[in-house]
Amino acid sequence: MSQENVDLIRRGTELWLRGDFERWFETLDPEVGWDISTHPLPDVPNRGHGREALVTDMLGTYLSGWTDYSAKIKEVFEAGEQVVLVLHERATMRDTGVPLERDLVQLWAVREGKVAFLRVFRTTGEALEAAGLSE
Repeated sequence: MSQENVDLIRRGTELWLRGDFERWFETLDPEVGWDISTHPLPDVPNRGHGREALVTDMLGTYLSGWTDYSAKIKEVFEAGEQVVLVLHERATMRDTGVPLERDLVQLWAVREGKVAFLRVFRTTGEALEAAGLSE
């Protein structure tokens, strides 16, 4: 089942990156939750749940702070029962024009073939520790 989870997370992220939001939305559990408290961002709720809230409250607010946003998948791998995805982001801060280039580490949980939970970390080591593994 774990390779299926890796494939689901990769496929969902690729759909989102391509802008195929309708098909990406279908990969999400209706009550998908998130916790970005280990990597808090201004004006973005640290925790929440629900597909619509994920899109509007978390991602919508997050993306509205950037211009020229682009991202690509750097790596995706199994982390026990969860999946680590490292997303490489490039953007320009909307208010200041300051460029940003970084890796954003995500830890995803899958339940019954749907994306169920997202946690965001600064490092892969932090994500692996949260998954009960070590680097």
